[in-house]
Amino acid sequence: MSKNYANIYNSGNDSISLEQRFYLKQETVRGVIEAPVGSDFFFHLPGGQISYEQPFESSMQRSGRHHNNIIKKKITSAWNLSTYFNIDEDAILGVTEIDPSLRVLWKSLLGNEATAPGLSYEPSEAPDLTFSLFEVGDTWSRQAAGAFVQGGNVQLPGDGEATVEWTGNAKISYFVGIAQSIAANDGGNTLQLEAGEARRIPKGALVMIVEADGLTRSDDTPDGSPRTVTASNVTTDVITVDGAVLADADGSGVSLPIYVSYYEPETPVAIDNPVTGLEGSVSVVGLSSQCFRSLGINVQNNHELVDYCYGEEGLGGAVYIPGDRLTAELTLSMNLNHTVGEFLNRRTTFESEDITAVLGDSAGRHFKALVPRAIFSVPAFAVPDTGSIPVEFSGTAYQTANEAADELTVKFL
Repeated sequence: MSKNYANIYNSGNDSISLEQRFYLKQETVRGVIEAPVGSDFFFHLPGGQISYEQPFESSMQRSGRHHNNIIKKKITSAWNLSTYFNIDEDAILGVTEIDPSLRVLWKSLLGNEATAPGLSYEPSEAPDLTFSLFEVGDTWSRQAAGAFVQGGNVQLPGDGEATVEWTGNAKISYFVGIAQSIAANDGGNTLQLEAGEARRIPKGALVMIVEADGLTRSDDTPDGSPRTVTASNVTTDVITVDGAVLADADGSGVSLPIYVSYYEPETPVAIDNPVTGLEGSVSVVGLSSQCFRSLGINVQNNHELVDYCYGEEGLGGAVYIPGDRLTAELTLSMNLNHTVGEFLNRRTTFESEDITAVLGDSAGRHFKALVPRAIFSVPAFAVPDTGSIPVEFSGTAYQTANEAADELTVKFL
């Protein structure tokens, strides 16, 4: 059923969390917002958000015993969300095993993408892209430009679902709602909104115009072609949009209003096939026939945020710089036994481990993570009151040789 923006506008209900969804589109120019299309949608787990903060402090200028004014600080925008591994197990080997948006996330995390045979990601190149991230609800949307991945935490538990927790930052984000216009707006690039509603449509946001039925998109903003708000006057409640002169934005008369809404694609399309871990394997060279309770790979880019440019409210310049080491930390959990005891004692000699993890049926389309050289520390472990004794090994992935850049490779095959 199509979303009815008129019904949402006129509803007296509070917003509900179940309507939350995300879209992601790679940007052509870093930090310049781009409109997603339906195929840029992807399924996510409950939670996740785009956040915007601009802290302030009281001015230090002398004003007696009373706070007199504020000093604004830099804007910070961050985001986080979690996903299952949605894999098209029937896809032909190539690039369609995962959603286009997830391809962007993996490339933003690890840097280099190869597409034959199948998709492969590894850190031989530093990440150099940004994307626009749209979080859409019912009465609202948050739109972020200049977004990038700082971390990806892969969790492959034996008693739960395989997931990735994604975290990152963005150059800027906007909170956008739905407004109404009952004015004749054709013939220019301005829209007269109802009193107080310009605050729902901030400058910089992407919007679309919807007809009185709440379903039909104006010819001025067909699917995939929103307008950018170039000015929003909260005194007169007039907003200005870019592009051609408006020709289908006449809201004259209370009975035939138009609606100015946050933009979202009309028909979201994504792979809905979570591969959760009921089928798969973890193997460590020299450690055979072992039950692995879980494997975690937490990748952190540690990018430098360019938040120091003069004249910029938030991130400026290149937005981020891959100026620190990429770090992939591993956790490997097993039950204590003879073999694991031997594995534990190998930690005292700092021997490296070659680890391969497969999620899904290896004979079909599946996820594979390769860590050819992991070095674990000696773990401490507690003995529970009853049952088996789990031992968790923590370590770091290292490249196999100088400039090999092969500490972690992720594949969809």
